[in-house]
Amino acid sequence: MIEPSSPVKLLELATAFQRSKVLFEMIRLDLATLLAQGPRSLDDVGSSVGADLVAAERFLDTCVALGLLVRDGSSFRNAPDSQRFLVRGTPAFLGDALTRYDRVSQSTAWTEFAQRLRSWRAGSTESPISLEGAPRDAEFDGQHRLSLLAGEALARVLDLSAKRRLADLGGGTGAMSIALCERHPDLKAIVVESAEMVPVASAYVRERRLLDRIGVREGDFMSGPLPADCDVVLLANVLSLFSVESNRTLIGRIFEHLPAGGTLVLSG
Repeated sequence: MIEPSSPVKLLELATAFQRSKVLFEMIRLDLATLLAQGPRSLDDVGSSVGADLVAAERFLDTCVALGLLVRDGSSFRNAPDSQRFLVRGTPAFLGDALTRYDRVSQSTAWTEFAQRLRSWRAGSTESPISLEGAPRDAEFDGQHRLSLLAGEALARVLDLSAKRRLADLGGGTGAMSIALCERHPDLKAIVVESAEMVPVASAYVRERRLLDRIGVREGDFMSGPLPADCDVVLLANVLSLFSVESNRTLIGRIFEHLPAGGTLVLSG
């Protein structure tokens, strides 16, 4: 007998925005920061955020149901992920990076998504890269920390111990190069980015005291010269920005540029 299908997965997709909104408001209310030192009572939390106790309890219980908080009687405390990533002022704070998704969801790219989907044609002239979703202000720090986590994950599975110089093309804040160089003490890197990103990446490299091993320079790696003397090239979250034809050309140039035994790493 065939079991009847269920709309559960569809309902989960349709209501996902509700769960996201709870997360975003928890960050904006700085609840994890409020609870960083340990459990606090419902009365205390409600008073701190200026909410009616009935509304506060319902919101906090929703956070519990989503695994963001833990309830002990009438007190609430941070769940492990909230304690690690949502306490403002800590090295691993990702709040600004996460609330960026709420901002971007209201951008033209998404409000006109259906129109753009119908009007796009393969092989058409390559459009300029959209900056609608680019990090801004405090979001840079959060995005950098998020990229550091990705870089650390990559460093754990990618053995670059035999490599000496990395070209990080479109390397953003330099987070991937930082993580890889911290993992491999003999590795040096050069980050190639747009003019406006050079001071941003340089500041993050300086913060980690890696200026002697990681350089940051302005350049157009799609058409300009590639860094010399590199035996490994990293393209992290780059290929999705360009057309198939442009990517084939870029990868071909990298292939010709790398020495025998060189490595191209695609991450994203």
